[in-house]
Amino acid sequence: MSSKTDTVTEDYKEKYGFSDPVESYAVQGIKGLSERVVQEIVRLHDEPAWMEQIRMKALKHFLDLKPPPWAPDLADIDFQSFYYYARPTAKAADSWDQLPEYIKKTYDKLGITEAEKKFLAGVGAVYESEAVYHSIKGELEKQGVVFTDTVTALKEYPDIMRKYFGTVVPFQDNYIAALQTAVWSAGSFVYVPEGVKVPMILQAYFRINERNMGQFERTLIVAEPYSEVSYNEGCLPADELVSKGHSFTQIQSVGLREMVATHQGRRLAVTDTYAHPHNGQMLTIVPQSSVSAFRLTPEHPVLAVKRSAVAIRKSRNGWLPEASTAKLMKAEPQFIEAGKLQVGDFILYVAPTETKDDALLSDTLLKILGLYLAEGGVSYNKKLRRDYLSFSFGESNSEKLLAEELINLIHSIGEHASIYKSRGKYWVVASYSKTLIELCRSECGNGAPRKVLSERIMLLPAHRQMLLLQYYLRGDGNRYSKEGRSMMIRASTASKNLAFQLQEVLARIGVFANINLREGSEDVIAGRKIVRRDQYIVEYTEGKKWSAVRKKGNVYFVPVKKILSEQFDGTVYNIGVRGDETYLVKGFAVHNCSAPVYSAQSLHSAVVEIIARKGSLVKYTTLQNWSRDVLNLVTKRAHAHEDATVSWVDFNGGSRLTRKYPSVYLVGPRAKADIISVAYAGPGQIQDTGGKAIHLAKDTTSKIISRSVSKGGGHTAYRGLLHIAKGAKNVKSTVRCDALLLDPQSTTATYPYMEIQEDDATVTHEASVGKVGEEQLFYLMSRGISEGDALSMVVNGFMEPFAKELPMTYAVEFNRLMSLEMTNAVG
Repeated sequence: MSSKTDTVTEDYKEKYGFSDPVESYAVQGIKGLSERVVQEIVRLHDEPAWMEQIRMKALKHFLDLKPPPWAPDLADIDFQSFYYYARPTAKAADSWDQLPEYIKKTYDKLGITEAEKKFLAGVGAVYESEAVYHSIKGELEKQGVVFTDTVTALKEYPDIMRKYFGTVVPFQDNYIAALQTAVWSAGSFVYVPEGVKVPMILQAYFRINERNMGQFERTLIVAEPYSEVSYNEGCLPADELVSKGHSFTQIQSVGLREMVATHQGRRLAVTDTYAHPHNGQMLTIVPQSSVSAFRLTPEHPVLAVKRSAVAIRKSRNGWLPEASTAKLMKAEPQFIEAGKLQVGDFILYVAPTETKDDALLSDTLLKILGLYLAEGGVSYNKKLRRDYLSFSFGESNSEKLLAEELINLIHSIGEHASIYKSRGKYWVVASYSKTLIELCRSECGNGAPRKVLSERIMLLPAHRQMLLLQYYLRGDGNRYSKEGRSMMIRASTASKNLAFQLQEVLARIGVFANINLREGSEDVIAGRKIVRRDQYIVEYTEGKKWSAVRKKGNVYFVPVKKILSEQFDGTVYNIGVRGDETYLVKGFAVHNCSAPVYSAQSLHSAVVEIIARKGSLVKYTTLQNWSRDVLNLVTKRAHAHEDATVSWVDFNGGSRLTRKYPSVYLVGPRAKADIISVAYAGPGQIQDTGGKAIHLAKDTTSKIISRSVSKGGGHTAYRGLLHIAKGAKNVKSTVRCDALLLDPQSTTATYPYMEIQEDDATVTHEASVGKVGEEQLFYLMSRGISEGDALSMVVNGFMEPFAKELPMTYAVEFNRLMSLEMTNAVG
């Protein structure tokens, strides 16, 4: 990799990755844990004296404590190494447009605007330590519903905050709660008045941007009697073609460890795959030809050179500014967000450079394969019950000479073929050679729309590929002279993939070809229906003195012809390629967008307090997918009063270490708790999760369902508590924890605690640890399902109790996430 390219990659990480420069923050990080840090947080928030007193007591309590003996990994954390506060903006925005551009881009990637449009709901965004945005639909405000950040709530709703803050999770409760109470910042405050039913989902998005950062959001939800509320914490479209260096694959089908071509012209393995819902703008970048157009979201970076940077004349009479070839050759391409590209800017088409000669593919065979690609096909002779190979040529004398040359080529390799005239017009060459039939099928496919070049051919040196291409063009090509000065060469094919392969082969030999589409049609001629397929026209010009496309090595600078925009609502996809951090879409270089992953750890420590008053309903859903460098230490607890229902729906799929046990204290008669805890642990991950139900009143019910999947040496643990206090009569509770191990390296553990102090309680407890059964996989694979897809189906079925509790958009993405994690998991 050249030093210039290294610079490009690093430049992307600074400008276009998810990690934003801290120099733009209103207040930069405060590192280490001390009274001064706490006092500075109080000062910046302009907090009342009572909150400062609570913080100071919590800090002293934390410093006096030792990590609990059952969590030895907490003792290894250096709490002085984290930044405990950073403010990206001077104040929380009242409208989305008020946010700084770099924060809006970050949350656009997370889909926050999509959520706001789709659900017309409240949305909160926490970036580093601060709330940067909160909004809620006006009609709800009129009903008295409050959805804001906790810092604002301290000022605007001080009585409610003082009444409830720390009553569910006091700082004396546990080691992490003490730390969190001392240094909390931001989070969400939700207040729902009596009898109000919030008809949509309130959502929050939490973001850690900087390494060694600690995020300590504090969420407080108060649901007054008989109210209801749900709260959620919270690229390219399908079918875009990704170059594998020898073929093209739809992006949604690209799997882990598959090889794809990068902007360096080499092939590297895919290390990550992503999918998420997108509701918003979708751009179509159209280069020289419409078939080469590709779609992507506005923030997705494309390797490009701005025309303005290489222009030598200004735009005149509507024409684009003239670009200097000399300047263009010296320009250093940059990764530019698609939304910032303009017509006339140069995007980079990259010809893969990896080659591998194959002596078994002789020059004679390449000539035969070139003609087969253009004129040949394999059919079945019903009378002889045999496959046969045929080549169809025109009736002209030149076509006859080409057919006779083919006969000689076939005979020269020791195979037999014959020539005859079909219906007295067309020349046909036929052969029943099994060797030749198998060669043509394996190297070039069969059937006009399904013809493709094999990996062996696509990796041949360029001069050998040119030999095949010359004979293909003799069969399927046309030459048009332009006033004797240049020659236009065109070839048509019904195979879209073959058209892109031919474009790539031509690029390897120094020619940039355009691809245009002649759409298919239907006609009725003499009473017969005639269907004409789409035809892809590959064309280029020989002897042209000037071209809008400029070449440097294996890279072509192609001007953007037009940019189209449309509204899109669906799933978008992305892949990660560690090393070059790029891949090619229809030959054009784009960057893979990915969240920042640092070798240094970051800390996420949250406290969520819920007060569900009489007859209220609160549902709290979390989809946690922090990057693998984050320590995720969370306390979530609710008080459910008489006839209230609290539901925790919790998924943990990211972070290096997670310790989270959502709990419900059932303090009033007939209160109900539902806890669904799901965890996925991959390589290097520990997911220590579970749930707690504390029955303090009669006629209360609870259900705890825990599901976990471990893969690649990951470790999951269920840690739960069921407590039925003396006097809590007629309690009913169900606890079920199931674990699935996908390989011998992965582990799981169960730590169920049951404290039952009443004789009439009805309690059931079930636990199981299983492996994916060979019979299950065999059953699915015997019905044509691949092993990876079969495993995904088994795991998604195992996770079904969680997925069915999610809103549809999240359920689709959860299933997609698990499917991606399972890709290539077996073997």
